Amino acid sequence: MHSLRKHQVARRLVARLRARLGTLGGDIVSAVELGESTATTTGTATATATARATTAISTVPNPCPPSISPALVRAFQARVVADLQPLDASQLIPMGPAKQGAWTLLAAAGLLAGAARLAPDAVGRGLATLLHRPSRFEGAAVSSKPIVGDVRLTYEYPAYTGLGRRVVEDSTGDIVAVKGTRVEVETTPLRTSRQAMLLLGDSGERGELVARVKKGRIAAQLTLNESGIYRFWLQPLIGRAVREERGHRLEVELDQPPRVEIRGPADRLELATPRPIEVGFSAEDDYGLGAVELVFQVDDAPEERLLLKDAHGARQAQGRTVWDPARLGLSSGARVAYHVEARDRDDVSGAKTGVSRTLYVIIARGQETIDGRLDRQREVLEGLTGDLADRLELPAGTGARGRPTPALETGPRASYLAVHEAEESHVALLGRLVDDDRREGGLGKSLRAALVAMADRLGKLLRQEREVLGASAPFPGPRGSRARVSAGGFSPGPLVGRAGPSFSVSRLESLREGHILELEKDVLLLDDLIGRQRLEDLASVGRELTEAHHRLEDLLSRYAATKDEALRRQLEREVRDLRARIGELAQKMAALKSRNDVPDEWRNLPDTKELAERAKKLDELLAEGDPSEISRALDELGKDLHSLRRMLDENAEGFGAERFPQENRVVSDLMKKIGDLEGDERSLAGETHALSEKQEAEIEKRVRGQMAEWLRKENEKVDRLRQRLGQIKTGDPENALSEEVERARESTRQLKRLFAERDLAEAKDEADRAAASLDRATERLDQSGGLRRKQGKPGEAARADATADLGEARALTKEIGDDVRALLPKPEETLSPEERERAQTQASRQGEIGDRTTDTGKEAGKRLGKLPGLENAEEDLRGAAEQMRQAAEHLRKSEAKQAGAAERNAAERLAKLRDAMQERSMGGTRNQRDPVRIPGADESSAPRAWRQELLDAMKEKAPEHFRDDVRRYYEELVR
Repeated sequence: MHSLRKHQVARRLVARLRARLGTLGGDIVSAVELGESTATTTGTATATATARATTAISTVPNPCPPSISPALVRAFQARVVADLQPLDASQLIPMGPAKQGAWTLLAAAGLLAGAARLAPDAVGRGLATLLHRPSRFEGAAVSSKPIVGDVRLTYEYPAYTGLGRRVVEDSTGDIVAVKGTRVEVETTPLRTSRQAMLLLGDSGERGELVARVKKGRIAAQLTLNESGIYRFWLQPLIGRAVREERGHRLEVELDQPPRVEIRGPADRLELATPRPIEVGFSAEDDYGLGAVELVFQVDDAPEERLLLKDAHGARQAQGRTVWDPARLGLSSGARVAYHVEARDRDDVSGAKTGVSRTLYVIIARGQETIDGRLDRQREVLEGLTGDLADRLELPAGTGARGRPTPALETGPRASYLAVHEAEESHVALLGRLVDDDRREGGLGKSLRAALVAMADRLGKLLRQEREVLGASAPFPGPRGSRARVSAGGFSPGPLVGRAGPSFSVSRLESLREGHILELEKDVLLLDDLIGRQRLEDLASVGRELTEAHHRLEDLLSRYAATKDEALRRQLEREVRDLRARIGELAQKMAALKSRNDVPDEWRNLPDTKELAERAKKLDELLAEGDPSEISRALDELGKDLHSLRRMLDENAEGFGAERFPQENRVVSDLMKKIGDLEGDERSLAGETHALSEKQEAEIEKRVRGQMAEWLRKENEKVDRLRQRLGQIKTGDPENALSEEVERARESTRQLKRLFAERDLAEAKDEADRAAASLDRATERLDQSGGLRRKQGKPGEAARADATADLGEARALTKEIGDDVRALLPKPEETLSPEERERAQTQASRQGEIGDRTTDTGKEAGKRLGKLPGLENAEEDLRGAAEQMRQAAEHLRKSEAKQAGAAERNAAERLAKLRDAMQERSMGGTRNQRDPVRIPGADESSAPRAWRQELLDAMKEKAPEHFRDDVRRYYEELVR
């Protein structure tokens, strides 16, 4: 059509020219019609213009008959061209209209430029509108009324989330999901449509999705990769397209990094020597966890990693492990930083890593080994043995064991003075041994208490003797100095060379007999303590070997499942460490046989040669990599290690039973009573647990229908509470206000967890604790010195802001607690009359067990009060009895779950006390390589309120003159 119109214009032009040219015009038409012109194009402008004007006619089939000669045609065309040369094209074609149009165009352009200068924005918008091609979004009519019905959404989540296909009926159309989720949108149009689309973005700028229109339904699929909005666009059968006025929300839920917590014995743990450390961990992720690793770094060395657990997509992972830094080859003063990392399995946005806080282990400088400590004790023993021999030989004018008598004195007094000086130096050496251990640790509180008692007794006798030996001139002692025996409070003043009026040989003789008896008892006791430490040192190595075997079993099972090369390398390191420990045990056994620290009957020790051979074989099998052979060799090694441990334990326990019979009988009797109490308490806890499960099932049944919607609303409130608490500025993080706000934040985090676990009873208590913390924070706000200024505001304004934030948080907390109470039925309503009667019976039994525990505590105070290491037995039993009374009160109120938790915790306390009595070590060597446990992280599910009370008590500041003692107490707890 377009080319035809051009041909018609050309014909009209030629027709006008023909009228003006007369017969020449006919010749031009004939020349064009006779065929393609072969004339030269170098003619005049007129010929060129005319030829161009008649070009379109050449597209008509050539009318020239085949009989006409082409040469003749070309000659005719050449003549026509020659005739056109004198003509002027401007006379043939008028240019006036073209000039007028050009001037009009220039005028319009000038007006447009002027308007652009005066109103650039308006002109710019006008030009943009004039030149812009409307999009579907702009070209559609806007409907304020719905154009589609309820929307059906089908979610297909990414595989890593572990979520199944989810269908949401009767939705508003808002789409909320994790990134990478495929969503199918289905709806019914409210007007007949032949085409439908989803317009993405506020103004459709993010593209269009074509929807399927079939049988009166619209369906479209999209992959959610970013947040935004979308609108439905419909094209009716007749008329203009229409779109929605308001869009539907597209929201990408952020896949947060895993939340990771680490629990250790202390944030900063100082150890005398490297020891195994118990590390607890917990990790949680929205959609699934991958690997959980322990990451540690020695000083500035590169980080190393230890796989703790592969969660395989589980949303929660927790556990404990015993990590031994000793294999890192730590030297004195080394610092080890360690934390836990957990990765999720997000393969859409990339795996994210959650990191716990960092804990530290510091290896103290200048620590001595068990052999070094025993050598120092042996030095004290030999010195006291010599003092005993000297006193048995007195009076003998030769002085102490052949030492020359000072020239200032002769006779009995000189001999007594020499013996006194020698014993004083040995007691001072004992005092220094105890003082050094108080700073460095290693002896253990039981042995330290025994040595302190020994120094006290001997120091008292030396003070009495010094009063009798008093004189007026200094007497040079055998060491030339006076050392303070701080352990026993013995600090002798200078002895003098001449006897004072109080000197009396008969008084010295009367003191001598008691002194000899005390020295004999202390020498025998110290000898037995050294022997016991030697044997229990061997037993502790035996326990380390069996624990190392358990770790190897765990590593081997994980390696067999994952074939992780890092686990294989760790297995090799563990086996090398095990072989080294076996060699160390063999050396200790040989040294014990060569010494005279224990009698011959306790030197019958097992042979470690076969054990070393089995460990070597295991090392070789690891290089070959056959898991079945490794497992078989590991089992055989384990049997030998357990047999070795049993023999070493029997030696240590038999020696203790023979050399410390009286205290062993007392401890054994009380252990039996505590074991009976523990058994009765665990039996009662089992019955209470059954009652608690029945009660929980009844509560779940009653609230099941409304739980999902209720939890959604409560979680929204908890999120608002967390946000509000995060806005509170408390100033100094060490003040009381900061501590209370942090407690409220911790309670809020626990609320989130408890709601996820649907533990509403504990959630109610947690909300009450949060409210109490906020009440205390409000009271202490005016006392806080850290809120004097806040972002440039005066102190009063800062306090007003904090008060407002605390008030809103307190109101939210109270609302959450009230909601839980309103949802939960009363405890007595969830039990039948028979079950309530059973709970009352259990409360009576619990009260009776509590009374027996109290009586046993009083007995322990009388019989164990002076035994080192068991001074706190009475207090532990009183604490267990108090929890039993709390359990009885909960049972009377039909609160079975709270009662069961208190009962289990009381039973665990009794079990810990029984274990402490059973494995008590006077020598302190048993725990020298035992793992440093997490304080309070036992297996019982004690109420968090009780744990919080313990943590609060640990934070309380002790009086100034007791702070060192309190610090040492907590240091002892983690040794």
